[in-house]
Amino acid sequence: MSLLFADARWRDQNLKLLQNLSHSSGILETSVQPNSLPPAEEALAVFNNYLNVSHVQNPFLLRRDVQRLYHSVFSTGQADPASQILDHLTKHDAFRTFMILAVGSVMLYRSGAHKHHPYGYFLTALQYIDTNILSRGLDSIQDLLFVARFGIYHHIGTSIWELTTLCMRMCIEQGLHKLPRPTMRRKMTLLQEQLQRRVFWECYMISQYSSITLDRPAAIADRDIQVGLPADADDEEIDAAEASGSFSDLDSFCKATTRPTAMGNTEMTVFFYCLRLRKITSKIRSKFQQGSGSPSNVGHAWTMDSITASGRIYADLEELLSELEEWRRSAPMFSNPRGLYHTQEWYDLLLLREKLLLVRKAIDLVPKRNNIPPGDLLLICLEYAIGTIAKFCPLFEQGKITYTRSYFQMLFTAGLSVMLWVSVASNHDTETMVKAADAVKQSGKALKQMGREMPDATPYVSVYEALQVHVLGKYNVASRTTQQTGGYLGQTQSQYTGMDGMLHNQNTTGTHQQLDHGPSTYASLLSRDLFGDNTFWNVEVGLGEYAYGDPMFLFSGIADDSV
Repeated sequence: MSLLFADARWRDQNLKLLQNLSHSSGILETSVQPNSLPPAEEALAVFNNYLNVSHVQNPFLLRRDVQRLYHSVFSTGQADPASQILDHLTKHDAFRTFMILAVGSVMLYRSGAHKHHPYGYFLTALQYIDTNILSRGLDSIQDLLFVARFGIYHHIGTSIWELTTLCMRMCIEQGLHKLPRPTMRRKMTLLQEQLQRRVFWECYMISQYSSITLDRPAAIADRDIQVGLPADADDEEIDAAEASGSFSDLDSFCKATTRPTAMGNTEMTVFFYCLRLRKITSKIRSKFQQGSGSPSNVGHAWTMDSITASGRIYADLEELLSELEEWRRSAPMFSNPRGLYHTQEWYDLLLLREKLLLVRKAIDLVPKRNNIPPGDLLLICLEYAIGTIAKFCPLFEQGKITYTRSYFQMLFTAGLSVMLWVSVASNHDTETMVKAADAVKQSGKALKQMGREMPDATPYVSVYEALQVHVLGKYNVASRTTQQTGGYLGQTQSQYTGMDGMLHNQNTTGTHQQLDHGPSTYASLLSRDLFGDNTFWNVEVGLGEYAYGDPMFLFSGIADDSV
């Protein structure tokens, strides 16, 4: 992406925009007041929405525990004031009640189906955080996962990456990454063992995604994980197995109940499918991790000077793209989808998002000429970036998917990836260029709409719009110049050259006009250590921190100093 910022004139004109990205974003919901308990009927809609949406992808609680909590708080015919109801709850039950209300009401509030702001429920939940929040075993991990899940939708002043890393550390301290000792297993029911695995793999799933997106260390290496996956079964099936006395532990149950596709889906189906994707994400990390210092470390960075580096990267890329395609072909089908996570459109979006991340990792490491990546990788990156934008924007416009900082980061990166191709690709055929320009504009429109809902995103929207005007405007100037000199947009690479061709064929007049600089000037710019440039890193680091929170504020917005 640094090539997009190589134009010194553009940088000088937009320096203030870029500098604004280095400022930490603050919590926006300062005017929101804590919520009291809603009426039982409204709460039921929120709890059901939690079970039908968030729980489907993130089942770190048992469904029955969510239902039990609702009935204990909002019992039928309950006429007591909310304050009296809360007086009869433990602090822990009150905390979880308001966190379920916070997470479960996000989509309802944003669609106008619920009148109380989710952040108000979150503020109330914070009032019930106990001083022993980190010393309650499995409950503590679940509680932190609640906060992390809410942090996906609202800026809470706490780093999601730090929270999930803490969750994984607690999993390791409790030995959840290993098979339980025989003595411990005899004390646990099958469902308790199932829940432990669900919590561990939920921590793995969310931490893997945030770590690879931010290019930070993984919370745990795959080779250190010994525990198996949860059973692909509904809770009632596990209860029945427990009652039968036929299974000594969860692994024996899993082996005996391998579920053919024809048997249909369970409440774990989406979770399993997403978990398989995160395992591929982990492979992407191990194949393309940068900064390894020795051959003993995971990754190829130590061999990047080898003449075989390109071949290895391309081989890894092909292997992982094949795995992603196979993952997509195995997607579950739901005859009656109950939410976004049951739709094929969402699976398509996940596939393209992961492909874009993968090819960008490959572009980071592949040997380049004058800092410009190979044209075939740029074209693949363009395809996945356009696809990501084309899949996300309709879902967003239809209200099927909501705005989050993570989605903002994905769309921002996809749009910049398209602009990168426009800036440096060596062959701009008319059809592809039209698709690229449309994608850049479509992404910009969605980002601007998100910026209205998340005002602290405004600096990124401003940078995007400035780049869009510069890049597309520069290309339009180039196309007119090419036509005036007898060329046309559909010329082959040998007839028409962009930035890449300019560096190899400095006699192309049209290219000089396109870039507004002579070739020697751009060659000088591109030969600099652009990744060491503070302005560029403000964009990259700032966007990452914007999406996942500033780690310097760990727990600053959650509890008092006693925690």
